[in-house]
Amino acid sequence: MLATLLQTEIGQAALPHPDARAWLRQLPDAVAALPDAEALQKHYGTAARKLKALPPPTPALLDALRDAGAVAPADWSPGDIGRLLLLLLALPAAGGTQAETLPWRLFRGGDAGEQQSLLRALPLLPRPEAWLELAVDACRSHIQGNFEAIACENSYPARFFPEANFNQLVLKALFTGASLLRVDGLRRRLTPELLRMVADLASERRAADRAVPADIHLVLKGSRYENV
Repeated sequence: MLATLLQTEIGQAALPHPDARAWLRQLPDAVAALPDAEALQKHYGTAARKLKALPPPTPALLDALRDAGAVAPADWSPGDIGRLLLLLLALPAAGGTQAETLPWRLFRGGDAGEQQSLLRALPLLPRPEAWLELAVDACRSHIQGNFEAIACENSYPARFFPEANFNQLVLKALFTGASLLRVDGLRRRLTPELLRMVADLASERRAADRAVPADIHLVLKGSRYENV
């Protein structure tokens, strides 16, 4: 079980670090305070500061995170990993309606870093399809870091987004300069409609004498639009 492994790995890594030990020791109390989520929100928020001294995750933990759905867990911060543990413990404890609203509350009550941690964690949570609305909403964010947290190195969109939402994600990545190399599962989600939309974007940019994103070929290569 991923939560158990996370607890063990973080516990061992935290031994030389008093702040990290205290954060981990106080986590069960924050979960036990549910349905009052105030303590959990605060604990979620302090993870980055309290756990920052922890070393990189072990190979065993990286493998477990990948198996659970993480794309690039080696790039996750200790705070990201601690927040994932909090979510994995809190969601089953919350149960029912509160479990359905808890990620929304943590997301809306957090700063950009806290929001990005949650977005990275979505594909690893129980019933990940339940958080589709939150993930789609994050793609509309004007904060580039939030957009990239769901769009880049994240298996969630390719696994769960409807076609229209995935297509919009790809177009926004092209508009904002997020490399399509970072969009997990792009090739298997290519459709005739997405090819047409990207080709139209390329044509519009050339007609306006504007630069065409360099990695647009990742979508159009091998299609009838390749030379657009």
